[in-house]
Amino acid sequence: MTMNTRHKPPRAVAVFQLHLGKIGRILRPELIGLALILSPTALMALGLLMSRDAALDYPRELNFLLPAAAFLLPFRLWSKERLFDRSDFHLMPVERRKHILIRVCAGAVWALGLAAAIVLLFNFLALAAGSPTIGTGVWQWLVPLGSVATAYLLGSALVLALRHPLRWSAGLALAFVLLTAFDLVAFPTPMTQTLVSGDLGLEPVLTGGASSTAWAVALLFWFGLGLTALALASLRHREG
Repeated sequence: MTMNTRHKPPRAVAVFQLHLGKIGRILRPELIGLALILSPTALMALGLLMSRDAALDYPRELNFLLPAAAFLLPFRLWSKERLFDRSDFHLMPVERRKHILIRVCAGAVWALGLAAAIVLLFNFLALAAGSPTIGTGVWQWLVPLGSVATAYLLGSALVLALRHPLRWSAGLALAFVLLTAFDLVAFPTPMTQTLVSGDLGLEPVLTGGASSTAWAVALLFWFGLGLTALALASLRHREG
């Protein structure tokens, strides 16, 4: 007599914790490299502080570098997974789309955690030196985290939507360069100006804009766009 036992699927929290650890192992080389870069930087900064002749302003370049890294992070996290073929996502006892979204959330925790640590480090050094920090308002400290979250969502949506996202990205970049080089399209166009520096453009999301209201409105627009794109892209991975 055979027994047909049905196992309950694991809880979402357990799957989330599993992916947190897995992503940490995937990012181990990058984490080691980041530590090797930041450690001497912090030591040099502390040396300058001890000399009492240092101006260690918060580097505004981080407002652009961190979102760029967050956008590329999903390419790294999914590089070994065969999203559109038979893979471990078909074998796990978790609905496929739900499983993928849980992994995206785990990656978001890593992206935001690393960004917050870097922002706090450089602001601590600026405070210790009596130099300008990222800003005096609470919302100004949230600007890098908002842009990192938005960039990560957009990057994740791109990876989940396209079978070959790197090829598409490289092709679009090459087309842009060729069109610009041969003056086939005049840049910036009114549309690109609106998307970059308009009231709902990327520039307020990255820099904070002219006020907290301008930043919040632009962030809500792009964050909502990222969530919508992610939700639509994840529909490609429904079971059945």
